[in-house]
Amino acid sequence: MKRLLNKFKQQEPEQPQKRKFVAEIRDTFNEKKIYRARWVWYHTILAAELFLIIILLIGILIKI
Repeated sequence: MKRLLNKFKQQEPEQPQKRKFVAEIRDTFNEKKIYRARWVWYHTILAAELFLIIILLIGILIKI
C-alpha cells in the first residue's frame, strides 16, 4: 500500500509547472522585450511617415 501511495505522490509535479508558468509570464513582461516592441513600432511609424513625405515631395516636384 505504501509503495502505491509513493508512486502517486511522485507523479504529481504541479509545483514545478506552476513555477515554470509564472517564470514565462514574468519573462513575457520583461522590460527589454517591452522596449524592443516599442522601438519596432516607433520606427515603423517613422518609416511610414517618411515614405508619405517622399511621395508628397515627388508630387510637388512633378507639378513644378
